[in-house]
Amino acid sequence: MKAILNRNWTRTAILALSLLLASMVILNFARSEELTAAQARIDAVYAKAFYETCELTESISTNYRKLLVAGDEAQMQALLGDISRQTQGASGNLALLPLGEETISATIKFVNQAEDFAESLSAKLAAGGEVTAEDYGTMEQLSDSAARLSVGLTQLLARYERGEVRFDESDFSATGDESLYPLSSEAGEYPVLLYDGPFSDGSQAGTYALLSSQREISRADAEARLRAFLPVDELTYLGESRPEVDVYEFHIVSSGYPISAGVTKRGGQVLYLLPEADVREVNYEEAELCEIARAFLLARGYGPMEMSYYSRYDGILTINFAATQDGVVLYPDLVKLQMSMRDGRVIGLDAENYLKNHVTRALPAPAVTQEEAMRRVSERLAPLSARLCVIPQGTNEYLCYEVTAADAEGEFLVYVDAQTGVERELMQLISRNNGTLVM
Repeated sequence: MKAILNRNWTRTAILALSLLLASMVILNFARSEELTAAQARIDAVYAKAFYETCELTESISTNYRKLLVAGDEAQMQALLGDISRQTQGASGNLALLPLGEETISATIKFVNQAEDFAESLSAKLAAGGEVTAEDYGTMEQLSDSAARLSVGLTQLLARYERGEVRFDESDFSATGDESLYPLSSEAGEYPVLLYDGPFSDGSQAGTYALLSSQREISRADAEARLRAFLPVDELTYLGESRPEVDVYEFHIVSSGYPISAGVTKRGGQVLYLLPEADVREVNYEEAELCEIARAFLLARGYGPMEMSYYSRYDGILTINFAATQDGVVLYPDLVKLQMSMRDGRVIGLDAENYLKNHVTRALPAPAVTQEEAMRRVSERLAPLSARLCVIPQGTNEYLCYEVTAADAEGEFLVYVDAQTGVERELMQLISRNNGTLVM
């Protein structure tokens, strides 16, 4: 009897010990998962700060470059305000990176100097002062330094995009120079263009002007509209959503390409097409695809469109088109098409700005001539050509001359108000292997 009791006690002890060990394993696993999730959140913060720093430093360089050719004080003040905000954002993001103070002290010092000069020059202009030759020299130095910093950050960005270790202090130099460069690796391109055409962000208004007078359609009608817009091999209805307007959502396969699609409930307009597969093979030239895209839009009732700019990633060409009225380019009315360079098929569409803004305008007669507008650009630029366009600024639109101008280092787009002669916007054209960057 005593032996039986001993065996039972032993079994009970072993069972209790097993349960305790299992509980410890489960607890350790749960803690490990919590630590992994916490580390992932921290890494996401670091990655966001780094990506934003890359964008901000390029913008700082570009805006200082624009300052050199700005045509009036109001434009300069606007650019200086942008630089102040961008430098503040860059400083905040750099402070978030897990790097020693010595590693990034020179970089933060440079960003602070860029901010201090912008604020000092802004105050000087506000007090009635003039920009001196010394000021222009400082702008050139700041623009060049920011450009070198941007190149260094882009090198790191290319490495991180390839999956290499992130935010390792051995990646950074602390030489005292105004830099944050990796010690090795070739420079790479940004994964996406910051802007792929003038005013590609369009109007921020939430109303869809083109749809306001149109009736609502059924799901069956929306499906028919989608099939008429693109060849459809397979179609699955996903439901309704309301990002800013009621939309019927579908998943389709068109000519072998899987695509997410949205058709507006009011008016039955195709709002978006989002390709879900990469394209690597290239059989078409950019110019050929631009003409195919223009014909595609015309056949679907978009009317006359002017191609703006395009960007290319692997085998997908994204093309910006703006509507025109009496030869005037309507930049708020933008449509983006994505074309497969493998077979010339349309696989992507963003018609949001077009549906929001496309109405017939009552365009005023210009009070400023084209020749006068070209003379209004900075004396540091040589005007090359001009055309009339409508541009968005905030919630308003303005009839302007888009003046293409250049200096020894590149081309700019200067937007001169056709009624007042005021320089409303200034953009720099930057050629890249995959398209033209407009900033």
